[in-house]
Amino acid sequence: MNNNFWQLLAIEKTTDITVIRQAYRAKLPEYHPETDPDGFKALREAYELAMQYAKSPELMTEELNQENLAEEVIKPLTEEERQVKEISDNYQALLDDPARCHDVNEWHKFVASFYDYPMSILEIAKWKLLDISYDTVTISLSCVKILADNLRWRQQIKSYSPNDADMYENFFDHIDRGDFFDYDSLPRTNKAIQNVTIDYARCARWLFWEKPAVELAEYLSIHTVVYLPDNPEFMQELADWYYFAKSPNRGLLDYALTCIADPNQEQQIQEQWKSVAAMQYSLLEDEQNALSLWLELYRLPQYQEKATSWLMLWCSKNRFDYLPLLILALNKSYCLTAEDQETYIYSIPQFTPSTISRLLKFRKQNYSNEIAAVITWALDNHWNYRQVLHTLLCDDGNNRLYRLYRHAIMLRHGNKTLLQEILADSSEDEFEQFILQNLQRQARQHLEWLTNLPPVQEFKQWLYQSDENATIPTKFDPDNEKGNQFLYGRLWLDRFDDIPFVAKLHLYRNVTYRNMEMFDWPIYYQFRGVNNLPKSPEQSIIEADKNAYWQWYRYCLLAITIANSPIKAADFIREKDNLFLLPENDPLVPLINTFKSNEWQNDTELYNLIDTDNQLIGSMLVNYPNSIEAFTDSPEEVNWDEIEQIVEQRWAHKLANKSVSCLMLLYMIVFDKPNQKTKLHQILQKLAGDDLQLKKLANAFCDKLSIPSSLKKHNDELQNIDKLYAINKKLNKDDSLCEEEDIEVLEEIGQNNDNNSIIKLSSALLLAKNMDHQKKLQSKSFPPNEWWQIWRWRGRTNLIGFLKQIGFFSLPLFLLIIEAAKKTNLDHPIMLVLCGLATINSILAIKRRLNDCYSNGGIYYFVSATILLPLLLLPCWLSTVNETNRYGPPIEE
Repeated sequence: MNNNFWQLLAIEKTTDITVIRQAYRAKLPEYHPETDPDGFKALREAYELAMQYAKSPELMTEELNQENLAEEVIKPLTEEERQVKEISDNYQALLDDPARCHDVNEWHKFVASFYDYPMSILEIAKWKLLDISYDTVTISLSCVKILADNLRWRQQIKSYSPNDADMYENFFDHIDRGDFFDYDSLPRTNKAIQNVTIDYARCARWLFWEKPAVELAEYLSIHTVVYLPDNPEFMQELADWYYFAKSPNRGLLDYALTCIADPNQEQQIQEQWKSVAAMQYSLLEDEQNALSLWLELYRLPQYQEKATSWLMLWCSKNRFDYLPLLILALNKSYCLTAEDQETYIYSIPQFTPSTISRLLKFRKQNYSNEIAAVITWALDNHWNYRQVLHTLLCDDGNNRLYRLYRHAIMLRHGNKTLLQEILADSSEDEFEQFILQNLQRQARQHLEWLTNLPPVQEFKQWLYQSDENATIPTKFDPDNEKGNQFLYGRLWLDRFDDIPFVAKLHLYRNVTYRNMEMFDWPIYYQFRGVNNLPKSPEQSIIEADKNAYWQWYRYCLLAITIANSPIKAADFIREKDNLFLLPENDPLVPLINTFKSNEWQNDTELYNLIDTDNQLIGSMLVNYPNSIEAFTDSPEEVNWDEIEQIVEQRWAHKLANKSVSCLMLLYMIVFDKPNQKTKLHQILQKLAGDDLQLKKLANAFCDKLSIPSSLKKHNDELQNIDKLYAINKKLNKDDSLCEEEDIEVLEEIGQNNDNNSIIKLSSALLLAKNMDHQKKLQSKSFPPNEWWQIWRWRGRTNLIGFLKQIGFFSLPLFLLIIEAAKKTNLDHPIMLVLCGLATINSILAIKRRLNDCYSNGGIYYFVSATILLPLLLLPCWLSTVNETNRYGPPIEE
């Protein structure tokens, strides 16, 4: 032993183990064990000597001095010293022999050789062996334990070296833990390779357990040559270190692939090595092979969570648009078997908290509008189908991505046919096939729910029964407080299908539009008489063309999309031009072509381009902002502060070629205001032009006269105009309202004039004007009406109040007059006063009753009712108006 090992390591003398190890690692590339075995051996010995010095510098210095002295003066050994040295040399030879140093049998032979020596020699030699073992860095702990147990080191250490007992106790504990892999699996021909591999593994293992991943990664990235032993336990642990440090290792991957390919390998072991190979493929950026293995590992419960994390990360990098789809596909809703009403709700597939949290994490990513809409839809508790209409329309049969998104959405909105299409679908792309398989798993759940859940079957029995007058069962009535099972009906209604007319009739009569879910627009079309969606294809057509049913379904969605939000639909269709190629004879073609046109820049320009005279197209524009169709369908949406501007500007193009007489009525309704007389007169005269009959009509409108009978004769249009004109005259003042029969006339005209949009619009505007007057009346502060306020000429009384007023006041007075008449003359002053009071009270009662009924017949109607009172009690039969009128609010019951 000499001091030149510090020069070999190229460092100053130190006790810092980390510095020694770093120096050793830095020198390793210069002394390759195969090309320079002697140099490698010398470097290894220098490393071991440096490590011994770091642990015991004083002892090491003394030994070096003794060796130096021994070199100068060689003393002869005693027999006892010779035997002890012989045992020590034999032990060192065992440690230095690569063929024997890790062989348990060789260690047992070495222990057996102790019988050749006296006990006194062994008592001295065993402590020499302990020191040698302690100083040997790469010794096999499992083998040295054989020696420790036989020589009883732990039991006798305190008698040998009480001061160093704690140090040796730690060493004995270390021995008891044994080797963390079988050192005998290392090559038996080269001790240097054995040492460097053991040291490499021990250091890596310590860093794995004690230090951050970055330090382990730095260590594993150092260029060195080690032998990877054929030891599955060690290689599995080594794989964990590399994966923890995110460091690739091609040799580790090759070993894993060899184990996977071994036909004699147990399935569990093969699965472990598939996990290692998948990790290494990922680290080596061989993502195609990694993907294949991770998809396979996902099917194993023990690797599912790790596989899910990897797949989501891979998808976010390589197939970004598929990520929300992957999250939906991996949703695992474990549904209970429906046994009773209390557990029905738990049998319905739902999105799990894990799915929702993943979607929330990615909802703000830069996705297209159609994919972002799917995330919004999935996070909405109500899963409103309107949110994903554009996404579904993107699936024209040629886009694999949107076909999968369609399948994901159809888990919630698909009927049996579309759920079966999910089960029948397949893909040649393994990642898409993986997504599809998970969607198919969920599709089977939904099919079972639709087929077997009792409340769903009961709801369908009511829906499909042939009795057209069958009312909805109370438990399914959404407007009944006991309708707690409508949830199951709603979840079924959320899946559009081609249902028979009787089923549509049941929905129309029993369920409001807002609760019909995907059937709201089809029912609207059916019972407004404007459009029936096409029937679904026959089964023979579906069998011949697998895409036929979806194309029918998509066409229905297109009609629903346009009606739901025409402006958004127009923008979408123009943007996705090639997605909507309909046959030339399709009734929607004119509208679709208008949407695709570049001739419009805003909603007004687009509206002017649309052929609203087409009944089908007109029916789809009820949600078009400030359109004739919107006002006709929903008079309550009319804003009277803006109606003049809309008529003159927005509708100018639409009204240009309409019937002049109808336009006169329309302008009469809109501009019939005190400050608009001149403007109205000019408009009507301009419309009439030189036509004599139109001039007569214009003059009648301007002078507030009745339409001449000669004009109305045999002219249905003018007869309707006359009715509407008469109602408009009633609504001339802000405090005037339509009577019930007027409302019926307006509704009838609006429903029976599909071919005359201006007549329908005029009817709707009069309804809107009546509503506007009602709002203004309700905004005023009228005094409350009570039945006993008999003096209020401009008050109201209901039927009960009328009878009380007559019964408590007029009738007793008349009876008193009759009794008094038997005793005195009728012209007696008292009799005259009583008759006057009774008559005045009756007149007041009739007037208050007419005020309550809001009969606008004027003085003539009032006089007639007063004359007929004694005969028919006419006011008793009039119905109460349950709204505020110009006489105040109705009497509260």
